[in-house]
Amino acid sequence: MLIREEAGVAPRLLYSIKQNLGSIQKTLTKHMHTGNLGRTLGASVSPSRGLLEAQKHNTSKEKFESGTHRHFEDTLRSQAANPNAIMESMALAKFTEEGIRQQREALAGLLRDRAQHTAQRDTFRATQMDKLGSARGDKSQRLERDEAVHAALLKRKEEMEREELRVELALSEKARRRKLEELHHAALDVHGGIDAFEINMKRLVRGEQGQEGEEVVAPPAGRTPLEHMEQLKSRAAATAKLLEDTAAYMRGVKDARADEVASKREREARRRKMVVEQQAAASSAERKAQMESLLTALQRQSAEEQRLAARLWQVSQEKEVMRENRLLRERQYAERRERDWEETLRREVELHRSMRETYEAEAALEMEAWRAAQQARAEAKAAKHAAFARDVAYQLVSLAERSAEYRSATGNLVPRREWREWLTMFVAGDPQLGPPAPPVGVEAEAAAAEVREACLRVGRALVDDYLACAGDWVRTDGPIGHDELLGQIVGELAILAREPPPQPELPAIETLPLRLAVVGAPFAGKTCVAQELSRRYKLRVLEPEALVAEAMAAAQEYEAATGVPADQVPESAPQADGDAAAAAELQAGSASRPGTASAAAAAGPSAKARLGAQIAAALKAGGDVPDEALVGLVVLGMKESKDWAPPVEVDPKAKGKAAPKPAAPAAGAGSKSAGAPAAPHPDTGRGFVVDGFPRTSAQAVLLERMLTGLDLDSEQALIDAASVIAPPPTSALPQVARPLVSGLDAVVVCGLADPELALKRALGRRLDPQTGRVYHLEFDPPPSNDPGLSARLQEVADASNDAQQIQHRLMSQAELAGPLDDWLRRFSRLRRPVDGSGPLGEVLASAGDIAEGLLRAKAAAASCRSAAEAAHKARASAEQAHEFAELAQAAAESAARELLTAKKAEIQAAALLAGGKNPDPAATEVLKAQAAAKCAEQLKVARGAVADANGHAERAANSAAAAAEAVDRAHKSLGDAEISAHAETEAAAAATEAEKAARGAQEAASKALAAKEAAALAASEAERFAAASDLPADATVNFAPKPDAHADAHAVSVSGEAAAAGDGTASGEAAAPAPEPLARELAASLHEEWKTLETGYLEGLALSFASLAEQHTEAQRHFAGLRGRFTDLLQRPDEKPALVAKFLTAFNAVEADLRGNKEARGELLLRAEELRDALWAMCDKKMEEAEAQRAAVASDTFVPDHCATLAQQFVALAQVEGDRFAAALNFLRSHAHSKWLPLFPPGREPPSLALPDVAAPDLLSGAVPPELKDKIDPKAKTSVPMPSWVASLDQRAAPLALATKLLLALAKTTAASWEPGSEDPKKAKKDAAAKAAAGAKGKGKGGEEEAPEADPRVVEGLNGELLDGCGRELAILEARLQLLAERCLGQMDEMAALASGTVGRLGEWVRERYRSECAAVAALDKVCKAAAAAGQPLPYDLRLQDEFLLLDEGSLLVEEDPALPRPHPREGAPPGGLLSTKQLGALTAAFLSAAPSGYMRLQEAADMLCRLAAEGALPEPWRGASVASMLGALRLYDPLHSTYLDWREFVAHLVVASFPLIARADCAEMADQIDICAEVDKDHDGLLSQEEWSTAELWFQYRAAQPGAPQAEVPEASGEAEAEAGVGSGSESDAGPRSTQRADGEKWPDPDTVSRAGTPPPDDEQYDSPAALKQVLWALFSAPAADGTPRLDYRACLLYMCADRDAFAGIKKAFSVATANISNNARANADQVFRIAYPLGAEPGQELHRSPFSKEDVASVIKAVWESRAAQPAAGAGAVGTGPAGARGATPPQAAAATAGARGASAKNAAGAAAPPASGEASVTAEQLMYSAGGERFVKRMLERYAWKDAFVATRL
Repeated sequence: MLIREEAGVAPRLLYSIKQNLGSIQKTLTKHMHTGNLGRTLGASVSPSRGLLEAQKHNTSKEKFESGTHRHFEDTLRSQAANPNAIMESMALAKFTEEGIRQQREALAGLLRDRAQHTAQRDTFRATQMDKLGSARGDKSQRLERDEAVHAALLKRKEEMEREELRVELALSEKARRRKLEELHHAALDVHGGIDAFEINMKRLVRGEQGQEGEEVVAPPAGRTPLEHMEQLKSRAAATAKLLEDTAAYMRGVKDARADEVASKREREARRRKMVVEQQAAASSAERKAQMESLLTALQRQSAEEQRLAARLWQVSQEKEVMRENRLLRERQYAERRERDWEETLRREVELHRSMRETYEAEAALEMEAWRAAQQARAEAKAAKHAAFARDVAYQLVSLAERSAEYRSATGNLVPRREWREWLTMFVAGDPQLGPPAPPVGVEAEAAAAEVREACLRVGRALVDDYLACAGDWVRTDGPIGHDELLGQIVGELAILAREPPPQPELPAIETLPLRLAVVGAPFAGKTCVAQELSRRYKLRVLEPEALVAEAMAAAQEYEAATGVPADQVPESAPQADGDAAAAAELQAGSASRPGTASAAAAAGPSAKARLGAQIAAALKAGGDVPDEALVGLVVLGMKESKDWAPPVEVDPKAKGKAAPKPAAPAAGAGSKSAGAPAAPHPDTGRGFVVDGFPRTSAQAVLLERMLTGLDLDSEQALIDAASVIAPPPTSALPQVARPLVSGLDAVVVCGLADPELALKRALGRRLDPQTGRVYHLEFDPPPSNDPGLSARLQEVADASNDAQQIQHRLMSQAELAGPLDDWLRRFSRLRRPVDGSGPLGEVLASAGDIAEGLLRAKAAAASCRSAAEAAHKARASAEQAHEFAELAQAAAESAARELLTAKKAEIQAAALLAGGKNPDPAATEVLKAQAAAKCAEQLKVARGAVADANGHAERAANSAAAAAEAVDRAHKSLGDAEISAHAETEAAAAATEAEKAARGAQEAASKALAAKEAAALAASEAERFAAASDLPADATVNFAPKPDAHADAHAVSVSGEAAAAGDGTASGEAAAPAPEPLARELAASLHEEWKTLETGYLEGLALSFASLAEQHTEAQRHFAGLRGRFTDLLQRPDEKPALVAKFLTAFNAVEADLRGNKEARGELLLRAEELRDALWAMCDKKMEEAEAQRAAVASDTFVPDHCATLAQQFVALAQVEGDRFAAALNFLRSHAHSKWLPLFPPGREPPSLALPDVAAPDLLSGAVPPELKDKIDPKAKTSVPMPSWVASLDQRAAPLALATKLLLALAKTTAASWEPGSEDPKKAKKDAAAKAAAGAKGKGKGGEEEAPEADPRVVEGLNGELLDGCGRELAILEARLQLLAERCLGQMDEMAALASGTVGRLGEWVRERYRSECAAVAALDKVCKAAAAAGQPLPYDLRLQDEFLLLDEGSLLVEEDPALPRPHPREGAPPGGLLSTKQLGALTAAFLSAAPSGYMRLQEAADMLCRLAAEGALPEPWRGASVASMLGALRLYDPLHSTYLDWREFVAHLVVASFPLIARADCAEMADQIDICAEVDKDHDGLLSQEEWSTAELWFQYRAAQPGAPQAEVPEASGEAEAEAGVGSGSESDAGPRSTQRADGEKWPDPDTVSRAGTPPPDDEQYDSPAALKQVLWALFSAPAADGTPRLDYRACLLYMCADRDAFAGIKKAFSVATANISNNARANADQVFRIAYPLGAEPGQELHRSPFSKEDVASVIKAVWESRAAQPAAGAGAVGTGPAGARGATPPQAAAATAGARGASAKNAAGAAAPPASGEASVTAEQLMYSAGGERFVKRMLERYAWKDAFVATRL
């Protein structure tokens, strides 16, 4: 660094040397007292008192101290009463003090170690964080410094090169001059030396001769100078001798110095030894004196001293005993404290466990509530989906029926057109797809309108196919396409006419390093993540709630200061930042300065105050915070984050210093403390993090709109508003599906999939009021070694701990998370998910990694930008070097030319001088010398130019290399920038710029190299010319092509010419004037004209297609009616059944004994043949009538009439196309007039701008306009050629052919009239003559000048646009008309094929019917002849029904033989997983033996059920259930999570599954059962004996006894017993009552034919399932009474049987059972509700945690609900759902419910059905209890037993 002469290096080196010397001096002073080392090293040591004392020089001090000590001891002995005790205490005092000191030191060391450990940990963490931050800062600074140094070095290198070049030139010139001067001086020295030598020689000569007055220097005579010199040398001393003498002298000096040093060391050693001996002698003398004094003192001791010694020993013994006693007490105290501590900790643990249990129970209850709510929402969603699925299935069935009917009627597949129409109706949900109900009156008109709308809908659906040439409109030549020119024009007009939406003022926050948002599920750690990111990266936390509070406070302050609400003040122009700050300052100080009201009013409210006023107004109105205001506040906070500075943290280690003041938000620097100034804060404007926002997708969309101006709605609206028939280019429409870039860097999404975890996190928080710390009972439990902590913990008083609030937040998250997540996924690398269910450290680490990645990406982008800047600098340097190289090249070439000119002049002048009459050689030499000097000068210039060119070329190459290096750096940084979309975009742009700059630098370097080579070539030419002696007169300099700007200019000119040629303009010709964009009003008018055109066209097509569809439907209906009528004709009744019945009567009337007679058999055979012939004659007659009818159908004129109507419909379509063509041409003309008219001078408008309007002829009338009559006449001269396909159309669809000809003639005539030269020649000549005359007249009169002619290129552009548009529209019209013609002929062919197919189908039906009827007659003849031949009667009824012969075995014509006896009936095996009565009884017996109390552990019950299934006691499908699946199914019956099962509830649900009739009872029937059981209860104690129970008739008994009673439809293979009951079909003959076959084999009679009375089944062969079921219920619910007799609590049994699939219906039935009230709205008091909750009592389940509600709890719940509903009228409460038909979930039909209610209702019950209990007792209905806030929890926990659960299905899940 010293060599490089860097600034400041020498002072730093000197300061370092000074510091090192100072430290050496301190070391010497401390350790080396003698100073020898200091003197050896050359340092001086100053003497001090400490040094003298350390060397023991001052011995008087020790003597004085020892004397003082002895005097004190003597005085103490003489004056103290007990000097020995004092001496002993004094002697022991130092040990006591030492012990105390050691204890203190140990305690202090422990505390110091702890503090040191904590400080080290904090210091290490802070150091690491500081290192990380400093490393990042150093890295960025280093990069910046390196870039700056690199730039400076490059600049310095350029300057050094320039300076070196200048110095080199100066040095070379200086060297040349020095050399010349040296040569000159040498010459002078030579001349002077020769003279001096001569003089010396002369003197020497004179000296030898002995002349006086002169020195004898000359050699003596006879000797040469060399001999004289040798003589002088011999007289001098020898060199070796001189060196030897010198070495000897130096050795003597060194030896003397060594002796002196040695003697000095010896003297010092002797001095030290003497001092040490003196000190030792003094010490020895002092010790000797002390010993003598001690011996004297010991000799003077007396007997008193010995007594004192004995006393001291006694005292020491006493102290030892006291010490032991003290140690014993301390040990006892320690043990007592240890026991107390353990007891305290035990109580703390118990209290913590109690709190934990309470928290877990509360969390479980809330989780159950959440699951119930989720289930309710899922059920509602499933019901909605089921309804939609039912509708879709119905329409699918209708669609299939339509298809089947069409195929059966026509024998063909459904055509594409009909199928697409039906599909359109299906997608639109058209009810017309199925069979509609017959309309009546006003409904008929509505139905007709709906049918018309459906037809229009079908027509609109077909428009897309027609325009796209798809579906039925497919063309062989491909789609027709659209008019691209028209589409471009319409697209431009749409953009020009569209009023630009107001763009919000975007905040300039792109420079912030981090822009983050944290969203996610509730209690997923969003706030913790936001706070951690803020702390780690010095970010500002934006909390929406805090921002709203600040805004409302600002609004209140402004209103208090001015008296005017902020939202009512009109908004003025946007304030500057300074004005806004002043306004904010005025508002902030309004409370303290009362005089600022006027100033605040003048300044106006701030944006925050306005938003706060809006929010306050919305909240006051009862609404939510508006999203616009909330997003505005967040964006405002983001803006303020640019000037926000984090608060300065106070160093806890700094002592004695005042805390620094907080930094001002706007200053951006740290404030000064009271003690010392603080540096400005370096982290101002680090960014922000938004906590918990946005919450909804709407807020996210609005936030992006305010941050980046993104408005997808307006873009989509622009796409939706695009034209259909002339769509604009795809590039002209916004790409909505593009990857979006957000205004935020990242949105951290904290996910929490488990709602139970969220509930636990919310409910388990506890606050310590002393320390303010928040613990969590499960995830962050309080320490167990802190007594009293658990007792003082309190629940966090926060709204988030409210159970209702938690449920609401979870529900909102479930609804809003999906749309928000979908919106975030549309952005490129914006959504950053984080698993919030993990530990907090992992969550924070993941969020920190995201922020680190963003910072790295932005650093990479910054590196790319710096690389791009470096590349641009390198390019500029290379281009500058290229310019300098070109200058050097020009200088070299100029020097070569000048040299050539000078050389030629020299040769010519020499030739002139030499060739004259008097040649002058001197003049020739002078001329040559001058020419040579000039040539040398030019040659020097050329060489210098070459050197300059070389340097500049090298500099350009270095710059190109630097640019390439910058590109490499940019590409290396691209990988790190991929983490952030912003950074990636910026980095990619910077890398592209760097590559572009590198290419430019490389190009400049190549040009500089070419210039260098050209300069070298010019210099070589100059060398050649300078060395040449003769040159020809025409000699020239041979230069390389000059790489200057001419080539670039040529390339630019060539590209410009190409561009101009592309535009149709010559290179030397001015560009044609382009039309200006239309004004917005004019564009809007034209666009509105086009929209009107397009709407009319599309509506016309839709109406036409609807008419076509309706006509086609009518045709289909016509042929379907034909087929239906023909079918009725074939199936009409005839006389064949009567004839056959008469024959059967006569055939069976023959006596049995006569049947064996041969004549009788022959007679019967003859009668059979006669019957056959008569029946065949009827068949022949029927066939003839059908054939006549078919011939009439074939000769019908429906098809020609329909084809004529069809042609007329297609003429209407052609009319629509013609109108569109005319309107499109008029639109093109209007647009061209508006666009090109301003480019024409007034009065010089071309004829193309004055074209008349185009109008399409009226095609529907069939009239031919006069102007088109000759055009369509092929014989006329002016006829328009028609396409070949028009001729085929004339034969079959003449109206459509005429319409086509008229439209084509109009189109081609219009196109011809739009040609520029298509006007009449006579008219053109006349117009030209008139124009010339007008011009001459104007000139003659001296009038105004004639208007300039229009630019022909403008006219050409206008005509080209019109002709292109007209030609494309003509081609489209012709293609559309051809398509209509093809489709019209195709539909006519389809109609003809349909008619012929229908006629053929009718013939096939006739022939098939005839064959079938004849075959049936033949079969009847065969049966009759067989019976006649066998001599047997016809036992069964024979009927000819249509084409079939029916043999009715149920209708006997003869009596049957008596039946055989049948076996005893047995119970049929139930299907699926249902249990029979036998299996239910076995299961009940097993539960009774295992758990008589009624409760059993879930695990034990699951094991027992699996064992029973394996033993075969359960149905076969139950064997596949594992213990785990069985346990999961049984958990459904444990809503309280007590791990115990009420097995009676489980068995009761199995009974309900096997006998669905039980669940079909309504409230009235259940209440009637109470009355029935009460009647058979003789002692009226509520308990029935077995005999009483058997006599009681239950509802499933009399229902099962009814014939045709609804049976249980069991599930198929899955085992689900959830299918609804259905009625089977049975015989309706008079042989007996109708019955229904059940799936289990039982037959139940029809309830309409059997009376209610009679419990036993009507048929003995049927198994009595109800009686067996009653026995099962007896075993299930009977228990020993007080007297030991088994009794059954019928009310408890009926409560268990109230289980229903609809829990609400089950609870209602339970209320009816408990109150014996037949009403659906029965009211129950607290005791009755308690009985409903615990049918068998609450005592058995109390110890098992199955009875959480006591009677008092239930009473309080009922009272609360009753009081909340007391204000409602009793009538309104009783009117809800009254009657069986209105009962929710009631499955029996209304008639059965009414019958049951009429049978069982008593007058007492009927009178008090809806009335509350008397005397004002609190009572509620089921609805009130379920839908009240106080009773919902009770219902969820205690009344779940009334919701039927399918245990078998649960085992399969």
